[in-house]
Amino acid sequence: MKLLGLRPGIVVAMLVAAVFCVYLATITDGMPITSTDWAMYVMHARNILHGLPYSDTGYIVQPETTYEGANSYPSGLPLMLVPVYAAFGFSVRAFKIVCDATLALSLWPIYLFSRRFLAARSALLVALATAFGFLYVNVHNVINSESPYQLLSFASIVFVLWVYGRGKDISRQSWLWGLLVGLALAAAYLTRPIGAAIVLAVVIADLIRRRRISAFIATLFLTFLALVFLNNSMFHKDGAYKDQFILSPVLIVRHAIAYVGYLSHLFASPLGNKFRYVLFVPSLFLALNGIRTSFRRFGLTFVELYWAILLGVLSVYWAPNPRYLLPLMPIFLVYIFMGAESALERVPKRYRLGLQWAAAAVLLIAPACNLLRIRTFNQDTLIATPAFNQLCRQVSERTGAHDYVLFWSPRVLALYTGRSSSPYPLSDPQQVQRFLDRVQPNYIVLDKYWEGDQKYLIPVIDPQPQRYKTVFENEQFKLAQVAPVLH
Repeated sequence: MKLLGLRPGIVVAMLVAAVFCVYLATITDGMPITSTDWAMYVMHARNILHGLPYSDTGYIVQPETTYEGANSYPSGLPLMLVPVYAAFGFSVRAFKIVCDATLALSLWPIYLFSRRFLAARSALLVALATAFGFLYVNVHNVINSESPYQLLSFASIVFVLWVYGRGKDISRQSWLWGLLVGLALAAAYLTRPIGAAIVLAVVIADLIRRRRISAFIATLFLTFLALVFLNNSMFHKDGAYKDQFILSPVLIVRHAIAYVGYLSHLFASPLGNKFRYVLFVPSLFLALNGIRTSFRRFGLTFVELYWAILLGVLSVYWAPNPRYLLPLMPIFLVYIFMGAESALERVPKRYRLGLQWAAAAVLLIAPACNLLRIRTFNQDTLIATPAFNQLCRQVSERTGAHDYVLFWSPRVLALYTGRSSSPYPLSDPQQVQRFLDRVQPNYIVLDKYWEGDQKYLIPVIDPQPQRYKTVFENEQFKLAQVAPVLH
């Protein structure tokens, strides 16, 4: 079957190239102010390159500030950044290009995955809608692990489907294919730990189907465990996330409901929430119909289990976030298409083509709006400002190598200054004061524009100028030296 007179593979390659060109043309040198995970990935890459301890970043996790994140991050993205760091040094733009390249390339396995269930034109629409969907444009132009995970997770899913489809799992060399699949799944997992959901899904689905442990699945699982053990020995330890999970039935239910609502971000765009929710309600029913259709055709597969396990894990995580659904959105879209195709079978043939074109047009409205407004997403703040650069120079010059600096964005400050840093608890000034008395930082950075500092930190610092002496100040920041507490 041909698309636009060309073979589907050529059309998809053209789509990937075009999307990457758009991404590349809109890359900037800064980072959005709310994004700080990227600093950890860059510091990990720097440490790998220079042979330093992986977790020696300067970011300090305090019991009261676990909301800021773990003290080490998965090694997949840092390993990708190491050769770029070696070639170009510390370059935000170069690191972004790596992430955006993987984001664009992920459309290829997403197309191949969709093609397993849909016609070529529908699969291409899935890839196109995904490329400029709200969640994709929100991870574009950012250094993040979501982009490489999209590529590696869907590539591994397609690989598993291919192995099962060709009967490689029951061949004489099933152990070899188990080894290769284990390596592919481990690559996804080492980029983002949620990749473990794919492994569990494949293992459970295989055990349900065979009712025994096969050589294929045993080799797959042992290969995966070996690489996880090697990673934990050399780089990131999974225990770094232990404080981020909350086993509260009330919160789990609340988070699960929130994530169902977040699926509406499939249609999010500058048009607003009304457009999003109007389309979400019928799409949810179509997706449920698509899941039912999939069960009738293929039975329970590891794809449905992956969906369920991942949602379950996310519901236990301490704070829900729409971007965590990024790996599920293309699958959700495939189910919508499957449900729509099943529903169209009940419509007279003379109306089907018109309805298909109308549905495609409606589906592409949100991605088209996002494409037109792509430059308004992830606007540069903080690191791209002269005030922040002045602050970093002053911190580097005025503080000692072993000084401890408090700042609301500690990971970014640690990256740019090499100083140890942590945030403070977002609580009332009395608790903030008790925190300061306990940790005894050497310096404190106050951001006059940051709402948290205005509400919690400045009321503690300003009334005590003798204890918190200002040593540098510009239009946005104030650097205060903390007098030691005498016992």
